[in-house]
Formats: sequence, structure tokens, C-alpha cells
Amino acid sequence: MDTEQLKLEPEEAVLRLVRKHWFILFIKTAGIIIAGITPLILVTIVLASDVGTRFVPNIDLFYKPAVFFGTAWSLMIWMVLFGSWTDYYLDMWLITNKRVIAIDQRGFFNRSVASFRLERLQDITVDIRGIIPTLLDFGTVKADTASHSDVFVIRGAPHPREIKSLIQEHADQAVVAPHIRI
Repeated sequence: MDTEQLKLEPEEAVLRLVRKHWFILFIKTAGIIIAGITPLILVTIVLASDVGTRFVPNIDLFYKPAVFFGTAWSLMIWMVLFGSWTDYYLDMWLITNKRVIAIDQRGFFNRSVASFRLERLQDITVDIRGIIPTLLDFGTVKADTASHSDVFVIRGAPHPREIKSLIQEHADQAVVAPHIRI
């Protein structure tokens, strides 16, 4: 995403753009591909075996419907795969020196953009659960604001402890900086 589309304040600089870890996309993609090819493999195995020829004596009658449903299934799998990739690519946190902007894409035509100023940060937590997230260093980062009604969450964030440190460091500067100026 191009940061020029977002209105940044004067003297506001982008520190980091955070998307979900690549492993999240890999797992979703692998699951979609397996779901896509499994029915095609099963139909091929059944039709090639004795069981398939016993129940379907004239395979020519079923050729056109099989091609139609196979094509429709492949199209649906491509749409789900594209939707998953779009969700991965457009979900992000944009961390600046003054605020955090959370962009959440839900489907193709539903997008939510929310932000909070760093001086309103109350609490930021990191949650890393499981052996794979621990080894690959990804997890959930949750930021609570002063209003307590706004909770910003990014799941599957890479290097969550670094993100927490970056936000905390600039939040501390945002809180201390106004008091120093005279």
C-alpha cells in the first residue's frame, strides 16, 4: 500500500509498516490448494478403479458435467485464494512517530481504517503461543488506548516484541516531549 494515500500530519514520519507473517499466508494458501485438488484426485482415483467402472458404465455421459463442475470448483478455489492474498496484503499496521494506523480489510469491499495517537496508549501486550510462532517469531500485538473501548489487534505479526518496543519508545517520547517544550 502506498502511504501517500493516507494523510499524514506535518512532521509525521512512517517508522514501520507491519503485515502478518509470511507463514500465515503460506498455511492459508496450502490449505486452499489442498482443498482444491483433493476432489479432483479422488474423482480420478475412483473412476480409474474397478469401483468407478462398475458404478459408471458409460463414462462419456458424465464427461461434460464433470468438466463443468471441475471448472467451477477451480474457479471458486482461485477466488478464495485471491481473497486470502488480498486480505493478507491489505491488512496492516502503519506505525508513525505520532500514531498507529490500523487498516483491516474484510473481504473485497469492506475496509476499516482506525488510528490512535501514541500519547493515548495505555497498554501494549504481546502474545506468542505455540512452537511454530515461537521459532518463527510471530504473534499477536494488542494495543489498548486511554478510552478502553478501542483495542487495536494485529494477529500473526512478525517480530512482535520489536513492534512493541518501537511503539512503546515513541509513545514515551510523545508523552514526555510536550512537557519538555517551553
